[in-house]
Amino acid sequence: MNKMIKKITVSVLSAILAVSCTGCAAVTDLLQEHNIEIPYITSGWRHGENAAEGETAAAGGTGAAETAQEQEPAEQLSVEELRRMSEGKNLNIYCWDESLESLFIMYYPGYEDIGDRKGRIGDVTVNWILPEEESKYMELVSEKLLTAEYLGADERVDLYLAPEEDLAIYVNSDYSLDVREKVGLTDEELEDQFPFTQQMASTDMGILKAVTWQASPGVCVYRRSIARDVFGTDDPNAVQKELADWTKYQAAAAEMKKKEYFMNSGYYDAFAPYRFTADRHWENDGELVIPEAMVQWRDMMDSFTTNAYHNKTQIGEKEWLADQGPEGKVFCFFRAINDIDSRMAAYSLADANMAPEEGNGIYGDYAVCCGPQSYCTGGVWILAAPSTDNLLLDREIMENLTCNSTLLYKIAQNEEIFTNTVSGMRRLAGENKTDSFLGGQNPFQVYYEAASRLNCLPAGNYDRWMGDTYRNNMIKSFTGELTRDEAMDLFYTRVRERYPELDVDN
Repeated sequence: MNKMIKKITVSVLSAILAVSCTGCAAVTDLLQEHNIEIPYITSGWRHGENAAEGETAAAGGTGAAETAQEQEPAEQLSVEELRRMSEGKNLNIYCWDESLESLFIMYYPGYEDIGDRKGRIGDVTVNWILPEEESKYMELVSEKLLTAEYLGADERVDLYLAPEEDLAIYVNSDYSLDVREKVGLTDEELEDQFPFTQQMASTDMGILKAVTWQASPGVCVYRRSIARDVFGTDDPNAVQKELADWTKYQAAAAEMKKKEYFMNSGYYDAFAPYRFTADRHWENDGELVIPEAMVQWRDMMDSFTTNAYHNKTQIGEKEWLADQGPEGKVFCFFRAINDIDSRMAAYSLADANMAPEEGNGIYGDYAVCCGPQSYCTGGVWILAAPSTDNLLLDREIMENLTCNSTLLYKIAQNEEIFTNTVSGMRRLAGENKTDSFLGGQNPFQVYYEAASRLNCLPAGNYDRWMGDTYRNNMIKSFTGELTRDEAMDLFYTRVRERYPELDVDN
């Protein structure tokens, strides 16, 4: 095979991804910082030795076809036998931390942990590949995807993970495989997953590119004692009626102020639910379009700021953390369910050195309801890379970990996490489970309801950056740093700088 070696930079390769994934500047920005020398093979990816063998057989005249006629009929082969014959002996899974590896060690059928970030499934070695720093994960996996054709088989990506905030970048690129047509999962196998987890991982054409073992609905977490003082009850069903939509939510905020409480802690708190209500992307036919839901969020938070319905904090600040604790005067928070029994429970304690139980701070004084809008926040998806040489095993892993309702129910029971099985989570919602941090409530009833009513747009290339930038600029207007018009002008300027291909008409 003729080869021509060139010096090629990752910045050049990033342009390839930019072409196939318009708007994926988050990937290209990271890659442009690095220059690496790699061979450029002119004859195309993975065709070399196989093509040469084919030419030799054709020239010989008595090739594989005649040999096959002389052989006995082949026996039906099992999936494991097919894998041994046709697939690679190393499976590379790229992750940013060890969470998925730990899940495999505890639950994956037939998985053997052999230490040093390695395991075995049958005769295939599973390599767990993590960056030196978690923040470098996107750079690492993107570089490996972009340069796959220049790498040896044992270095290429087979499976990789994407968090919710970066999912669209990979779903809308050529660096993820169609879960149905390429990986081979069927509609029947996928039918017990929550629909929103597939909507978020699909292209505008409805092509599913990623699957997940977890469903991550966000809910409204409220103080029982404040609910009793303002509404006369702390019952989750009764409180939900008071917060059933955004109009009622704003009316409740006015009642909270009369009793000297804050409805929210700060500017960001209601943004995630509003973002999820958007019924269109930020771009249409090459033009910037601001979703109406974002305008509604801006107007509501402008009113909340003017009327002092929130405590003027920002997520992650010490004041925001303190508002979830014993001295807090905030009624409710919109939180990912994975944070409730971990972070919020820790913040609620008066003495972190004492047992987390009722009487220690406000532990047990919280409860959950769906609130005015169900939404998704967080979550991790699995994608198969075009560079994989283990497609049968990729399919098996995706099927076992995201479609196996029995396994997902077991994980949910043992780990107290909400997994991606409609039937399993319906079952948990009907069981006599209690959560001491939530005052004895069975939160799976609310989680199941929230996840069941979720409906969303497929992944959009521009949505994450646009939404975050719009939010951050609007907050400057709430704090008085800028006027609303100045904040909007700054937003438009940043969009033009980031995405010069878009028509920005302001």
